[in-house]
Amino acid sequence: MADIDASIWKIHDAEFHKLIGKSPTLELLLSVEEYPFAHEAGVFIPSRNELFITSNQFPGPGGEKKIQISKISLGRDGCGVPTHEEIRCDSICMANGGVNDIRGDDVLFCAQGSMTAPSGLFRMSSVPPYQAEAVLTSFYGRPFNSVNDVVFSSDGCIWFTDPIYGFEQGYRPPPSLPSQVYRFDPSTSSIRAVADGFKRPNGLCFSPDESVLYVTDTDYIHGDGSTDPSRASSM
Repeated sequence: MADIDASIWKIHDAEFHKLIGKSPTLELLLSVEEYPFAHEAGVFIPSRNELFITSNQFPGPGGEKKIQISKISLGRDGCGVPTHEEIRCDSICMANGGVNDIRGDDVLFCAQGSMTAPSGLFRMSSVPPYQAEAVLTSFYGRPFNSVNDVVFSSDGCIWFTDPIYGFEQGYRPPPSLPSQVYRFDPSTSSIRAVADGFKRPNGLCFSPDESVLYVTDTDYIHGDGSTDPSRASSM
């Protein structure tokens, strides 16, 4: 482990200092050289001091595109050496964003899917053997494109984005839905598209009072790697 210069942080609003204090420090807890293991999700389980993350894409054993779910264990007191466990969960294909399931210690992952495996929301147990189940894989029978990121609201509803990155990157069929933001109510199984007009809806987050939902549009860079400064890159 090593300290990292905290001055590399770019602070755009003085209110951020209330979160980090006057003398923030950054510490490298773990590094994996074999593949880009820390990319998205970042789901923390406070009761066990464990962090679940998803990797960026990398070539699998047969050359296929792969994303790895990992668990980082920090130890009960946070003083031990962090350990890294690779989790095999075949039902969650090309995992991306994730969030704590508000009903317990499970993790709700976004599965981007493949040519044969569905895209959607999947709940995975945070303890071995990490059993998983599909929560939602279609919008009234129409398959999602490649579900990207997800948050809960305090009423238990699930909000998520569904861009077309999987198709652009060659592992999902052509889109059958617009790139939209959805709200799913598990208590009634009601789902609705709540926002459209996006090109590549990506991350999302509620304001503290949940009066505002912030959604990033990352249309600037497409799945094939092409960029265009005239395309959206905003919130």
